[in-house]
Amino acid sequence: MFPKSTVYIAAFNVHVNASQIVGSKSSERDQRKQQFIDNLGQVLYNQEKRTSEKIYFISNTEDDDGVFEEIREEISRQAMTMRDWGQDCPLKWLLFQQVLLKLKESNVSISSIQRLLKIAKHEDISIIKDDDVKQCLQYCHDIGTVVYFNEEKLADYVILDPKWLIDAFRCLVSDKIENDIKVSDDWQTLKDTGQISESLISLLFSKEPELKFEDNKEHLIEVMKRFDIIVNLKDSTALYMPCMIKSCSFFEVQRQFSDGNQPTHKTSWLCLEFKFLPPAFFNHIIAWYIKQYHVSVILDKQIRRKRKALYRQIGVFDLDSSGCEQLVVCEGPNTIALQVWDSSKPNKTYGKLGSDLFRFVDTLRKRYSLHIQYSFTFTCKDGDFTFNRKTIEDLVPQEYRCFEHNTNHISDDLVKPWDYSKTLW
Repeated sequence: MFPKSTVYIAAFNVHVNASQIVGSKSSERDQRKQQFIDNLGQVLYNQEKRTSEKIYFISNTEDDDGVFEEIREEISRQAMTMRDWGQDCPLKWLLFQQVLLKLKESNVSISSIQRLLKIAKHEDISIIKDDDVKQCLQYCHDIGTVVYFNEEKLADYVILDPKWLIDAFRCLVSDKIENDIKVSDDWQTLKDTGQISESLISLLFSKEPELKFEDNKEHLIEVMKRFDIIVNLKDSTALYMPCMIKSCSFFEVQRQFSDGNQPTHKTSWLCLEFKFLPPAFFNHIIAWYIKQYHVSVILDKQIRRKRKALYRQIGVFDLDSSGCEQLVVCEGPNTIALQVWDSSKPNKTYGKLGSDLFRFVDTLRKRYSLHIQYSFTFTCKDGDFTFNRKTIEDLVPQEYRCFEHNTNHISDDLVKPWDYSKTLW
């Protein structure tokens, strides 16, 4: 998803006034260049994707073709490092891709697989075997020209214009909607809890009738599920949009589960600490947990009814049917953290929860070709997992000083709940 090298192009002095465009004061332009470099450095500071950058400053009045040739050459060099560069492609595939492009340019944003199989068999293309056509479509999907999954519930249609899918998603998340929708119960439920009804989806899709989203609603929903934009609750048909769930502080979520009258045992925090965590990555994580476990239920006093304990950057899940044992999944700056709350049986261990998450993160890295790295660390049970995390090496001594609480903690108390005690011996 993120290239190992990045080309940044900054254009300056693009004003209407000709004298301003030329910019006689070179020092002013130098200052603006330096300001851009400084701002870029702050944005990319300490991020994994920051590996190699080239910056080009261009003018629309003074630069000759030389600088643009340099940019073209650099883009070519970067393109040659891409996975599909130089890959052999059958001539028939190229002909078929041209047909797909023509369909897209004719405003055919989605097509049935049966129609495309028939087109591919035309004598001008002559891809006879269905499997060969599907292999070509998979190649087109991999390079980003179509959206196609040869999977159950998805294989019957091919999205020929990926932007069409993006526009459909925008229909669901945009605040630019009619007032009658804004005051509807379904819209309020979406904004409060992230749950979206199919009737609301139809209503939102109807904002763009010329794009025919409603006609293809079933397939669009399935594709959005595939990308974890929409997710089904476990053992339920209810649909949720993780990106639309409202925010809530961890303190408030914790208060909803315990008023202090009954003791609750909390494990330490197990943290996955990333050098860089893509913004949408946690949506995949929370969607995965939604499919694996039943979401815990709380009484939300703000809306005066029961709701699922799902919030932006926080999810709480029942580990058993009693409701006495919850898994808490949180996101922080470049961090994903787990904690378990148990009001019935303290001192249990949860090593499998950690190893399952590690495996799923690795699956996501491979699925989306993400060049990201992480390490696992720990924070004390009442600590703030967003800082002052401890590595295994930090916890080799029997005790360590917790600067957040100004006291000593036993090192094994941090690692034992996650089955890492043996690593300290």
